[in-house]
Amino acid sequence: MMDLPPAPSSILVDLELPEPAPLPSALVRVLSSLRVVLLGWFSVPEQTSPAQARDQFGAEAENMLDAAARRFEEAGAEVTTRLVFTGDELDTISRVSVEESCDAVLIPGPVEQLRRVLVPLRGIQNVREIAPFVADLCQDGTARVTLLHILEGDETTAASREDVLEPAAERMRSAGIGAGLLELNSVAADSPADTIVEWAGEHDLVVLGETQPSVREVLFGTMPEQIVEAVNVPIIVVRHGEEAAEMAERATQAD
Repeated sequence: MMDLPPAPSSILVDLELPEPAPLPSALVRVLSSLRVVLLGWFSVPEQTSPAQARDQFGAEAENMLDAAARRFEEAGAEVTTRLVFTGDELDTISRVSVEESCDAVLIPGPVEQLRRVLVPLRGIQNVREIAPFVADLCQDGTARVTLLHILEGDETTAASREDVLEPAAERMRSAGIGAGLLELNSVAADSPADTIVEWAGEHDLVVLGETQPSVREVLFGTMPEQIVEAVNVPIIVVRHGEEAAEMAERATQAD
């Protein structure tokens, strides 16, 4: 029996219904090599139950979600759809990302084509998850990947390269990214967020690793929020595997 090809990395893309912000066609193409979990969430007022909202708006919401899914499918992506009527957007995104075993979540932004990807690294702890995701995202072998490490304290450029950048690059190469497509950089900076914003201006997309124990904090925490507000490109946050397992365990216990 032939071995099945490995499943592609997965990304959660959320749409606020009933008036979702349009996703650029180029962004849909960029994500087409991934399994896309398309989460349509409909905000429910406090005085309305989710069941009532579903009865009233469910058919319309399903049609909108299906139309968005078709765009990804036509681009070649594997698509899973989820429709949720909720009073808590952040909790819904956190919960569904765990239930669907998403490797990453998308913060949309404009993009024309994927030529350069910025991967800021605080250390090597998240590279195990980031490397295969970036390899799947850039599987056509044309995009250059910049690994950026911001020096901490009295850390030297040589130490940064030996302890962070080279091990991270090896992970990337092992995941299938060509050595000639990798660029390794380390910089000293007073503000990591400002530095990432500056470097992002020369790239088409930014891939961040989780730095907090909660998907909610990763998506809407201080540094990602600063970056999102200032960066005019899509941002992908790759989730930490151990964190996802802990959240799933807590959800099971809550049931």
